[in-house]
Amino acid sequence: MADGKAVKKNPDAQFRFSMSEDGMKLGVSRYFPPNGGEGPSVDLLRRQVAAAGVQFPVDEEAAQQIVESIEKSGEVRRVVLVSGTPVQEPKHAALVGLGNLDFPVFPGDRFARKKEPLSAQDGKTIDGRVIKPKENFKPNDIIVKMGENVELDPLTDSYVSQVWGMARLKDGTISVNPIPRISEDAIEVTGTIHFEDFRGQPLTPARIEKELRDVGVVINPDHDLLEKKLRQAERTGLPLFEQALVAGSHPVPGRDGWFEYLVSSREDTGTEDESGNLDFRDRGMYPLVTEGQVIGRLHAPTAGEGGIDIYGKTIPAHGGNGLRIRLGKNVFVHDDEVTFESKTKGIMVMEKGMVDILDCLILPGNVDLTTGNVKVESGSVKIIGSIQAGFKVTAPEHIIVGGSIESATVNAGGNVEVSGGILMPEGGLVKAGGDVIANYATNAQIEAGGDVDIANDITNCDVHADGKLIASRGKGHILGGEIITGKGMEVNEIGSELGVQTTVSVRIEHAEDEGLRQQRVKVKQAIRKIDEAMGSDSPNEILLRTKPEKRAAVAEILKHRITLVKRRKAISEQLNQMALKSQEDLAGVKIEVKRLIHPGTDLRFGGRAFPVAKKREASTIFWSEETREIVFE
Repeated sequence: MADGKAVKKNPDAQFRFSMSEDGMKLGVSRYFPPNGGEGPSVDLLRRQVAAAGVQFPVDEEAAQQIVESIEKSGEVRRVVLVSGTPVQEPKHAALVGLGNLDFPVFPGDRFARKKEPLSAQDGKTIDGRVIKPKENFKPNDIIVKMGENVELDPLTDSYVSQVWGMARLKDGTISVNPIPRISEDAIEVTGTIHFEDFRGQPLTPARIEKELRDVGVVINPDHDLLEKKLRQAERTGLPLFEQALVAGSHPVPGRDGWFEYLVSSREDTGTEDESGNLDFRDRGMYPLVTEGQVIGRLHAPTAGEGGIDIYGKTIPAHGGNGLRIRLGKNVFVHDDEVTFESKTKGIMVMEKGMVDILDCLILPGNVDLTTGNVKVESGSVKIIGSIQAGFKVTAPEHIIVGGSIESATVNAGGNVEVSGGILMPEGGLVKAGGDVIANYATNAQIEAGGDVDIANDITNCDVHADGKLIASRGKGHILGGEIITGKGMEVNEIGSELGVQTTVSVRIEHAEDEGLRQQRVKVKQAIRKIDEAMGSDSPNEILLRTKPEKRAAVAEILKHRITLVKRRKAISEQLNQMALKSQEDLAGVKIEVKRLIHPGTDLRFGGRAFPVAKKREASTIFWSEETREIVFE
């Protein structure tokens, strides 16, 4: 390159050049104005670069920038004037997205372009040095097939979407999966909602509506709802899947004909409890009606209400079906053929389209989820099947069960008669104002105002009968549990050879006993509170240590204590008299065992107990008022 002397000799403008360390870039480092010769120009730059031995072409735009900068300010900008040939590393062909394809594309969007494979090529520095690629392999090409909703733009060699959807490349096929999905009945369009498209442009309700119109939707979408969902997606940064974009309305079918109960009726599915939960077992009570009472009215079916699909087409609705009510016992229908009246007093029952008025409610199957709990205000209940676990049956008169009672609650004002057994492994109660009759009982709790008659085994049961326990018609075996009766027992066998604890008692109880015991407890508690506050000294000592201004009030409390003590004594005397009366009543009450009494049996009369230590043959056990002890005969 020219030195300082050459600059002085040459009248033209002079440029000095510098090259980068890697030899790939050449720029102007200094500039010397002309000395009567040619001024700075692109052509002069080009000639001086060639004169410097550079074989690469000058960047014309860069040269023009340098010249303009010199003419304006006399300064030389840091501009790359000449570039070497960069090394080309080999690259496989690739399909490149032109945006973030985690977001949707729209019709007409150029969203992907294929990059062709590039072979390895040497590079060359400005000073002529050859640069070898770091890798040297044969790049692979790819074959891109166009799937659905995509076309190729030959001018830009890019792939263009034909629909609003999500771009996908799978197994060499590029496609766009549409976002809007029309339901089979054409009533709703659903899809995923994003807050922006693949270019980062925000989505709006208007853009969504345009795409819906393009698929033929006629009805208007809810812009406010769409805007709310778009903002939700923006806040979370996540798409909202399976969202309703626009919806018509389904047709509403007509109501079937129905029977309107004009009396209190049972619920078909259950009733709501205090906590708001639906109790499927509790359906309410079977209604009680009187003679001449209008019990119901039959209503005709109604026409339905038509719907509309997304194309604006009306969808016709189906009308309701008619209901036919058959007349059962003690019911007649008025001349209007819709009003039903009772001929007598009884329980109203509607079963399989037939309405009856009955004295006894008869259920042909089991008491289960099909029937719910059974409760009647009047009469009796007869169940052909069984009462399943967890259900309740209540009647003011008798309850008759053709099958068994299984961990259920049964409450009858009269008798409870069970053809099968009473099995209660999960709890339950059979309570009768009269007698309880069954074939066998296991883990049962039974309370009877009359007798309890169990033909065969009574296993691990708690039985309380105001009358007698009768267990002699069949096996008649009591094993485990506790049996309490008021009028004795007649059984075949008690206990077992294994010594299972079994308690049988005769206890005469009066209705007033429990009330008096509760009164005595309350009186004792009141006396104890006074003693805790005042102390246990005599009344005079308590009054002497009390301040004068409080003595009158304390004296009243002490008087009340004296009254309470007298009341406690009187109650205790009453209870003692009743206990004596109960012992007198025990005379003549017997426990008759026809076969065996095993060790482990505990026999009790009143408050006296007799543990059986050895096996005893058939015996009659009773309370002797004379000897005041339990006697065996």
